[in-house]
Amino acid sequence: MRSSDSDRVYLARVDHLRAAAAVLVVLYHGCQLLGARIEGRALTDAAQRQHSTNPAATLVLEGHTAVALFMVLSGFIFTVGAHGRPIRYGRFVTNRLLRVYPLYLVIAVLGLATQVALPSFEHLLAVLTFTTPGQPYGGVFWTLSVELQFYLLFPLLNRLLGERGPGALLRLLGAIALLRLLVWLSSPAPEPHTSALYLGLAGRIDQFLLGMLAAWCYLRHRERLRAGWLPPAALALALGALWGFHQLRGFMSDSPLKLVWSTLEGAVWAVFVAVYVAGARDRGGAVSRAAARLGEVSYSVYLTHFMVLTVLCEDARLVGALPSLPPVWAAFALSALVALPVTVGLSFLTYHAVELPFLRLRRPYLGSSPTGAGNATPPAARGEPGAVVRS
Repeated sequence: MRSSDSDRVYLARVDHLRAAAAVLVVLYHGCQLLGARIEGRALTDAAQRQHSTNPAATLVLEGHTAVALFMVLSGFIFTVGAHGRPIRYGRFVTNRLLRVYPLYLVIAVLGLATQVALPSFEHLLAVLTFTTPGQPYGGVFWTLSVELQFYLLFPLLNRLLGERGPGALLRLLGAIALLRLLVWLSSPAPEPHTSALYLGLAGRIDQFLLGMLAAWCYLRHRERLRAGWLPPAALALALGALWGFHQLRGFMSDSPLKLVWSTLEGAVWAVFVAVYVAGARDRGGAVSRAAARLGEVSYSVYLTHFMVLTVLCEDARLVGALPSLPPVWAAFALSALVALPVTVGLSFLTYHAVELPFLRLRRPYLGSSPTGAGNATPPAARGEPGAVVRS
């Protein structure tokens, strides 16, 4: 395969995964928010959270797993892109800020505008740190804070992987797991909560590290990972793990098993990412191109969908439009047929109007390879100008 064809396949497959994760986030939040609105209950009432023994329904009802997929992808993409080449730390961090901050600031400032009082200095400071109080569109802002913390660590972690090999990251994973257990055991609460760990870098660093390890395997064993049966098997493994997690009450549970769930969740998605990206040649059909275009605007989808869902939840006529369906099915139908198309349409606008102008300001952050090792990496994966506008 020519280098340009290899680049196209790599980018398309990465964007397919981004698109799938973005769609899953919209459906998950749509089912939760619209479902609660239809049933007239509080979203925080764990006892009434939607539950199912159907594996297909589990994927949507535990659709927060898309966050794990995004985080695994972050570790994977940056590790592939930086393979064999030094990272210029300042440029790398600047590029990440240009990627994350512009659209986030637009959404966060618009959220502040929904409040009656003028924003204080504390509110503006909270915007800069992704902790805006009472933010109506901020349901996913916490993930951006976690991502930025990983960005600050990635050049060091990548050097560790390059100089010491995957064993260094595996040992780091083990140490983090042990420290996380000690934090949980030292809690003074009779029933220690696991949410703080699950929603912060302390509970999510596993997923970035596993994405980096998946990239290491992909770069060295691409040919072995191209067997056609591997992606379906890896997806079945991920769905099976998610189904088991859901039967234990999933995200709302404070079971000690959640201490290891982040690692398990990251591991199954890391396997899937590696085998899917390395899989059979992409033929570039209409479905593949459409999925890739959606993946290109996935960040906009991720940040704007709460705005759309907030509006839909306030429309009593729309919420009551499907009275013959069970609440969970009505919420799913509204999410898939209304919220998702509106969000995607809005996202193409915000991508080209807000994101793209700042993405074009980024500069290459990779130095030259002293050994030529980077030549084994597809140019589109290296962060060269215009090559990975999506990362």
